[in-house]
Amino acid sequence: MSNSRALIIKSIKHGETSSIVSCYLEEIGYKSFLVKGLYGSKKSRFSKAHFFPLNVINIHYSLKEIKNLGFIKEVKSEVLFETIHSDVQKSSVIVFLSEILNSVFREELDVNQDLFNFLLNSLIWYDNVRECNNYHIKFLIELSKYIGFYPNIINENDLYFCLESGSTSNTKPLGGKIYGKDLKLFKDLLGMKFEDLNSMSINRESRTRILNKIIDYYSLHLQMFKTPKSIDVFAEVFK
Repeated sequence: MSNSRALIIKSIKHGETSSIVSCYLEEIGYKSFLVKGLYGSKKSRFSKAHFFPLNVINIHYSLKEIKNLGFIKEVKSEVLFETIHSDVQKSSVIVFLSEILNSVFREELDVNQDLFNFLLNSLIWYDNVRECNNYHIKFLIELSKYIGFYPNIINENDLYFCLESGSTSNTKPLGGKIYGKDLKLFKDLLGMKFEDLNSMSINRESRTRILNKIIDYYSLHLQMFKTPKSIDVFAEVFK
């Protein structure tokens, strides 16, 4: 039996009493597990709260070579989040980002310690800050660094960012692009740390436009990417 820190990506009920939990493990990367007895009349040795989206736990698990699913034997909390699952706005962000990551990890299956550290540290930061309306945008921009298509600003004076090439240009792209005031905000976000996000003022319309462009950007660069179903509910929360 092995153990690892794990980030919960998705949990879906399986049968009457079990759940299939998809995790990103520090030790082995992306993997799905069968958790038996999570639901039902008998008291489970697991808590449903352990498997909330983007929760960080430590698991003892076993893998079977002939089966796709592993088995979780023991669970304990690795990080005790205080706000990201209880605050309405933050919990909406977490559900949205977990859907994004679920698409990302359909292609990004290998171990990536830097990616795990980024996810862990950024979530801890978000849990500790009182509020941050731009966190999800910065998260998605930074995430692209670890999965291979971080935006390339060739020249600070370029007028366009081409979504297809992932680079800035002075020539107007034929396809998707970011330009004008949105491009300035986008460049500012690229050069900013999470700690400085609340010093940046972005109105709701600009935030929505930039987010939609980033979703388009992901769609162009990840074959199996799907627009999160929660994006409409998410947009309502930020009105």
